[in-house]
Amino acid sequence: MISPITIVGGGIAGLTTALALTQKEKPVVVLEARPLNQYHIGAALAMAPNAMWVFRQLGIAERITQSGSRIDRYQFVTPQGRVLKSINLDQVGKGWGESAWAVPRTHILRSLLEALPPGVLVTDSPVTAIYPGQEIGLDLANNESHKTLMLIGADGAHSIVRDTVWPKLPEAQFQNFVAMRGVIEYPLPPAWSHSTLQVWGGRGEFGFSPMGESQVYWFATLPWTDAQNLPTRDHFLRHFRQWFAPVNDLLRLTADDDLLIHPIFDQLRPFTEVPWPMTLIGDAAHLMTPNTGQGACQGIMDAWVLAQEVANTTEPLQAIERYRNLRLNSALFVARQSHRMGKIIHQRMPLAVKTGMLRITPEALIGYSMRRVVGNVRSVQPQIAVR
Repeated sequence: MISPITIVGGGIAGLTTALALTQKEKPVVVLEARPLNQYHIGAALAMAPNAMWVFRQLGIAERITQSGSRIDRYQFVTPQGRVLKSINLDQVGKGWGESAWAVPRTHILRSLLEALPPGVLVTDSPVTAIYPGQEIGLDLANNESHKTLMLIGADGAHSIVRDTVWPKLPEAQFQNFVAMRGVIEYPLPPAWSHSTLQVWGGRGEFGFSPMGESQVYWFATLPWTDAQNLPTRDHFLRHFRQWFAPVNDLLRLTADDDLLIHPIFDQLRPFTEVPWPMTLIGDAAHLMTPNTGQGACQGIMDAWVLAQEVANTTEPLQAIERYRNLRLNSALFVARQSHRMGKIIHQRMPLAVKTGMLRITPEALIGYSMRRVVGNVRSVQPQIAVR
């Protein structure tokens, strides 16, 4: 049996695509490498207004926000806790008519799975080889094979779909910093109940926001040169030891099982058109650093646009071309903005210089930059094709 549409990768972008396609009555199979008992892993994600707009169209926005917190303000603060800038996110989300939210990653995955028809997701099915053509063949690790008429690579930073079909694309590049993330029960002051705080030091950053009734999601980044040998919690504690109390408390008190440490990569080269019905979405298409909080959000937008294009034509190659032309320039713009911000945050410079840069930058300009990254409903309308 040949599957009409197959998605490799059952992360947030892959499952969102599957849901959007099934709502358009398009049969789809999602092949996920992880077994089911390892599937729900992750800390939390910022769901910006663009992502929430897609979830609203799919009818699951209310379900997504049940375990999260609405974020109304983004505050930049010094390591001593003094607020430098406070950005009202109402204006950032105005182009979508949605708010930003901090939501547990596991809850987003669960919400998507609950909305999908049974049998769409097939776990414990890593793809080991891909054979391009008008009828695409896949080998799976369990000695099974799979055939499909359309293949969507949603398999993340080290995508087998990208490496097989676009072998000339450069590998994801390590950006010489690492991130630690965690979730913890922690009492934040009421004044921070709907805020994300981002703390900039001489090098590195720390951010946190409320999530649900009593939890806090936090993240920290620091410069690091070895992607194979990652730092421990103690490295982070030493790096941030002189920062204000919530930073040290969150780092110190989070349980080991609730900590995630990752090297940070990006890949900023666009994938080209190919003569087969195959494409990429999410991190496989435009892997970006976390500095704009848009990695998952851009993958969710990819999912929405691709599903609409597939539903609007009987020609898979035409749908893929339209999707690529509509989304890739926009997503790569965000990825490059995130790359530049990561360089600034981790560049060695005196704290006074970095905070001085923030202090003299008008809040209106920061808000404008954030609106450009988040976009608006017009950003899912036809744009100039990528060359």
